[in-house]
Amino acid sequence: MNRVAALITFLTFMVLSEAQHEPGFCSFYEECGHNPSVGGTLLPPIVPCLNYSRARALTGKHYRRLKEVCPFLDRGEGNTFACCSENQLSSLERSLSLSKSLLVRCPSCAENFAHLHCINTCSPNQSQMVKVTKVMNVTTLNITKEGVVGYEAFLSTSFSDLSFQSCKSVRIPATGGFAIGTMCGRYGAKLCTPQRWYDFQGDSSNGLAPLDIDFLLVPPGVTEGLPAGVIPYAGRALRCNETTPSGSQDCSCQDCQESCPRMPPLNLPPGPFRLLGTDGFLVITILLLCLLLFSFIFYLAVAHQVRSDKRKDEKKGKRKGKGKDQNSNDVNQRLIDPSEVTCAEQNSLVAQALLSLQFRYWGTLMATYPLTVLLLSAAVTAVFSVGLKDIELTTDPVDLWSAPNSRARQEKEFHDTFFDPFFRTNQLILTAPGKKGHIYDSLLFGKQNFSGIISKDLIIELMELQSRIQNIEFWSEDLNRTASLKDVCFAPLNPSNPNLTDCAVNSLPQYFQNSLDNLNAKANMTELGVTKEVDWRDHLIYCLGSPLSFKDITALGLSCMADYGAPVFSFLAVGGYENDDLTNAEALVMTFSLNNYARTNTKFKVAMQWETEFLKIVQDYQKSPSANFTFAYMAERSLEDEINRTTAEDIPIFMISYAVIFVYIAVALGEYSSLKRILVRL
Repeated sequence: MNRVAALITFLTFMVLSEAQHEPGFCSFYEECGHNPSVGGTLLPPIVPCLNYSRARALTGKHYRRLKEVCPFLDRGEGNTFACCSENQLSSLERSLSLSKSLLVRCPSCAENFAHLHCINTCSPNQSQMVKVTKVMNVTTLNITKEGVVGYEAFLSTSFSDLSFQSCKSVRIPATGGFAIGTMCGRYGAKLCTPQRWYDFQGDSSNGLAPLDIDFLLVPPGVTEGLPAGVIPYAGRALRCNETTPSGSQDCSCQDCQESCPRMPPLNLPPGPFRLLGTDGFLVITILLLCLLLFSFIFYLAVAHQVRSDKRKDEKKGKRKGKGKDQNSNDVNQRLIDPSEVTCAEQNSLVAQALLSLQFRYWGTLMATYPLTVLLLSAAVTAVFSVGLKDIELTTDPVDLWSAPNSRARQEKEFHDTFFDPFFRTNQLILTAPGKKGHIYDSLLFGKQNFSGIISKDLIIELMELQSRIQNIEFWSEDLNRTASLKDVCFAPLNPSNPNLTDCAVNSLPQYFQNSLDNLNAKANMTELGVTKEVDWRDHLIYCLGSPLSFKDITALGLSCMADYGAPVFSFLAVGGYENDDLTNAEALVMTFSLNNYARTNTKFKVAMQWETEFLKIVQDYQKSPSANFTFAYMAERSLEDEINRTTAEDIPIFMISYAVIFVYIAVALGEYSSLKRILVRL
């Protein structure tokens, strides 16, 4: 067996060494089957067959397919040569569609990305730009062929750098982060470079690449160290502010700084304000001060004069003495003559006399038949209060705080009509005050500071709490059966018939697929001649920076995707961190997303019931003495519950307030002399 293996290795080496780097030749062609060394990928890891041969002339359907996927290779039917089959074009299109979904906001970036992989796969001069480094036997339908599972790709930095520049500022609208951050592995957007970007694209452990590609970026004019006949690809990459050949618009200012309009040069600021050859503001201040002083002195003089005149008038009045009325009584005020009373004052006196007379008759009548009046008043009040049995208090925040014809309300109704209502959020934010952190010396990432809450025991406790909430079950009268989270949860990848693992639950344990085995996993790994043990901390550091990865770069080989099949971005798992120091976060975040239904839908009440059970579990856990977390929490129904609670508390207060006001008015305005007649006099 050893001799056979050695012979196969020798023959493979001979085949690879015989392959020449010549124009018009391919290094591989057609699909061989699945890469036996790669698993757990989002797309099937189909590898090409080793095939050193001339590029094929494309016609008919094959030509039209190339024109759709890689239009820049089109030279006209019959004159277009390529090194890829129709099957390879279909696989390439599927692979590019996933990456383009992140880069779609910038068409030139997406075009550059597709350009590179079209050149590697389909270029008629493929052998001049790639060098096959590893092949394996691949068996498909009982036919064994040599499949290419690794090769080197030679790129000129004139293409690679410009392509990277066109993509580095493209953002993902759903997260607000940079798309390049999810395509650069452990380095993220901040530390990403063209070489690191291409290294991640060529890493078969990223869950997308079907084989390993070692991208070698060569500066223009450098030939030292290159295999004979190799010419690094130096095609033209589009700038982000350029339109694509297909006519797509250039990137927006938000995704491309070069697309932003140029700001006109600012005019020089005017010289300092001056008056009379000195600082103008100082001159104005002195003038205002002088004006204020003059005004103050003038006020003092006028006030003194007024007081002097007043004292003179008082002395004169004392000498004059008091006046007499018609009965020879002393009076201090002037008597008013009837002719001085105006018409309006006379009408006011008549109205007052009339109202006094009517209210006197009314009061006499009420006092004459007190029992009858009380019974009639009670009957009338009861009749008008019958409608209270049908009263409905508005507690929906949307109805309370947005007018039916408002712009926000109209846009919400449009969204809910043509799409689905935005999902319901139930969230916990957990902290662990006083718990000490630690420093972890990672083989791959160097020394990293871990806060107290990023500890294994707390992650396990959070995992148990999450499992307890996920397993909530209750009897639903509306469904007439036992209901659970899967009946109302938001399940983006399996909305029709979800299981519990299909429900969108975002938390830090999801980086380990909520598996205790994954959290406890350890492995020895060698990097740059140093061998150390890697564990959950290495995996976590990687996933916080690359949440879209299907396989980390550690020897653990774990996925970063949540168990429901979607990524958990770092801001959905941790909080309270500065810059990109994610492992030093002060809080853990756990979010359960439910579908939002119309209030007339049966499942709306089921969702409200689930949230009630959710709040019960969280409140019980908060009271538990064994809990190591301090946390805040909310359910989608929390705001509505708070409105109901405050309304129920306010109604008795309002009733008592009105009763006190009524008693106060009656006592303050009534006239009474004994307790027996107090109700009459009130």
